[in-house]
Amino acid sequence: MSAGKLLSPRVFPPLLTRLRAALACAALILVAGVPAAADVGDALKAVGRDGHVRVIMRMRTGSAAGPAAPARVWAPGDSAARQALAVDAAMDDATGALKAARVEKFRRFRTLPYLTADVNRDQLLSLAASASVESITVVEIERKTALETPANLALSVPSIDVPSAWSMGYDGAGTTVAVIDGGFNLSHPMLAGKAVAEACYGHTFGTTVTNHCPGGGAVVAVGAASNCPAGNTRCDHGTHVASIAVGNDGVNFGVARGAKLLPIDVFSTYTDAGDCSPDPAPCEATDSLAVLDALDYINLHSAEFKIAAVNLSFTGSLRDGFCDEDPRKAAIDMLRQKGVAVAVAAGNQGSTGRVGAPGCISSATTVGASDNGTTVASLSNFAPMVDMMAPGLNILAASGTGTGLATKSGTSMAAPHVAGAWAIMRQAFPQASFDQIDGVLKQTGIALSRAGVTYSVPKIQVAAAVQKLKGKDRGILNNVISQSVPMLGQSYLRFFNASTVPGTVTVALRDGPTGALVSNWTSPTIPPGASAQVSMQTVETNAVPVAAANQTLIATSSYNLDIASTFPGYLQHVLWNRTAGVFANLTGCGTGLVSDTTSILNVHSSALATYVSRIRMVNTGVFASRATLNFTDSVTGAAVASWTSPEIPSGGSVEIPVPQVETQVQALQTAVRIGNALQFNVTLSGFSGYLQHVIDNQNLGVMVDMSPKCALTVVPATASPAIAKTASLGN
Repeated sequence: MSAGKLLSPRVFPPLLTRLRAALACAALILVAGVPAAADVGDALKAVGRDGHVRVIMRMRTGSAAGPAAPARVWAPGDSAARQALAVDAAMDDATGALKAARVEKFRRFRTLPYLTADVNRDQLLSLAASASVESITVVEIERKTALETPANLALSVPSIDVPSAWSMGYDGAGTTVAVIDGGFNLSHPMLAGKAVAEACYGHTFGTTVTNHCPGGGAVVAVGAASNCPAGNTRCDHGTHVASIAVGNDGVNFGVARGAKLLPIDVFSTYTDAGDCSPDPAPCEATDSLAVLDALDYINLHSAEFKIAAVNLSFTGSLRDGFCDEDPRKAAIDMLRQKGVAVAVAAGNQGSTGRVGAPGCISSATTVGASDNGTTVASLSNFAPMVDMMAPGLNILAASGTGTGLATKSGTSMAAPHVAGAWAIMRQAFPQASFDQIDGVLKQTGIALSRAGVTYSVPKIQVAAAVQKLKGKDRGILNNVISQSVPMLGQSYLRFFNASTVPGTVTVALRDGPTGALVSNWTSPTIPPGASAQVSMQTVETNAVPVAAANQTLIATSSYNLDIASTFPGYLQHVLWNRTAGVFANLTGCGTGLVSDTTSILNVHSSALATYVSRIRMVNTGVFASRATLNFTDSVTGAAVASWTSPEIPSGGSVEIPVPQVETQVQALQTAVRIGNALQFNVTLSGFSGYLQHVIDNQNLGVMVDMSPKCALTVVPATASPAIAKTASLGN
């Protein structure tokens, strides 16, 4: 049995998509003017087995585009208080439907537009015909188990680049991870003092299902989630999962070792063999209703507890598409709009192309399992619906009893690695949107794939994500020559501001051989459209040392540079070899060169006569065309002039020296003569093709390509990176 296995909830879509089948078997007649009814075909079958069925009913609420009063509108992005008002209004309408159906015992939620009740056949049909009921979902059993294997958490955490984030001061402090599971050993050293509160939403039904909540019912209190009887294994899974996310005993560390924990127990003991099958009875199980209760509570208290992520380490039967009819989607949407991720295990059936519920919900952050390297675990489900990968094999973490450690594998173990990563990201970027954090974790991850598929899923790299969202890539330039060895030449850094506002660049200088941080330098303000060219001599001379202990490293022969920018744009590293008289481009990027081939930087004017810039224009279009080159002053970013080429055949190219362009364009001549302009930036327009910039080092007759450049990585505050799942939020 795989880690965190459950039965998928059977969910029934609203309205008429399957209504004809229900009508045929139940002779249900709709009254003219009733705008909607819920499909109840399978629910009627469940009633036929037992005489009654537990259901979750979605009440109809207003929409922003509809005629309902503002108080009636329920939206995932609203505050919990506003959502509660909308639920109250919907409840007023639903009361009549409940009375008509003679449903006396029911329960509602605080911020979700749902009711739950145990109903018979006649009551089910009455509710399905009501205009106040939008959909009906059967409450299904969900179960968990785990694989036991030899393991070590100390290997999985470094494999997702977490210690580097800790060294930057980010360990999740000030945030909380909510873990919905089956009991927690909160006295374990890895979790001691972590809990901000405890809750229990396990259910008792008849004589075969017994919850473990204090007093036998839903409760929020000390001890509510930590009922761990001696000799019982019910707390093994939840304790293990929670310690992966936030554990810290001073020696063994989870991902967000500085974060707090909100433990919620939703599992009960089932004694019926049919409920437990294929596992033997008794078994530990939960249901979608208990999970919905927990998510409702988390939504109410997400701001109070500073919740960064929620973890659901249980999965169910396989789905090859989204299951957005699941009622839990509404709760996940609410949390996502508040910037909270819900990390859900993808499932352990080893399937390719399918995942288990609730990981099939489009707005969930669905997590597959890898080893500590770059291999997808054979047990893990793997599909385009999986958002992220994380270690899930051979994980050593806290045990459910005592103070020791236990070993488990599965996507149940992978999901809390991602939940903990979200806590670190939320600490580092408290104001970032969900899409910003989600996007950067995906963008900086290591692409993993499985034989026979054409898609990949990123294995998260936490410190790299922090660096990228800060607009900073570690080691973006390496082995930059120091002024202490002038015989090797003079290195220059070029920073091009592609934004519409001025900005600055900060350079952290590290000793090349050791990586030790030496000093920091911040550029003067760089205008929009301008490219500052700065010598390493200037950078080193004006850099501020970071510590007295590093003073001896100022004389290093080479540096590795960390670049942070307040604007998006481009970066180049060029070298002037004085002895040989050669000017060359040494640009190299840790993440690859940028693909923009329609702009070239710091093109030499005729004032630099021995280093002649030549511009190549290549027509990749299907028709002959003319290329227009737009010249701007490299220092100020101001437009200078434009020049249009002769017609270039399809597949053809034209190369022209910049001094020759100057002879044809008076404004360029004037800029060089009066403004003493030494360099221009050039962009291509009105042409299907690309540019190449080469310098003719006339002292030696050597041609060098100056086109390559790196990106100055910045994620603006308003950016919303694309997400892998395309299904919309809401219902």
